[in-house]
Amino acid sequence: MSPCRKCTAECCRYIAQQIDAPRSKEAFEHIRWFLAHKHVSVYIEKRKWYLEFKTDCKYMGPDHTCTIYAKRPQICREHKISECEYHPGAFDHEVVFTTLESFDTYLKKRFPSKKKKRIRRT
Repeated sequence: MSPCRKCTAECCRYIAQQIDAPRSKEAFEHIRWFLAHKHVSVYIEKRKWYLEFKTDCKYMGPDHTCTIYAKRPQICREHKISECEYHPGAFDHEVVFTTLESFDTYLKKRFPSKKKKRIRRT
């Protein structure tokens, strides 16, 4: 049975855009700002950073089919079944941030504090 018969249109429920990997404090603060918004996540895949928005395509019908199939965007036409998000584990990203807290934890591990412990003199 074709996976398309069970399709829940996962590919039509988000958009993701590659972004520059953060290299400055300001860039890391932009990531924190992104994550302060609803339905937004940031992930890393093969050392590339992506900004993802969870949002349904406005042309997805109630049965998860495309209501503008003949006129759908080229990116939809090029989407291969082998890249289908329906397959379990197909999009298990290396690192995913969905909250400020998850990103802050990552930052603490990536940039451990370099403060030296003070030695008490007696």
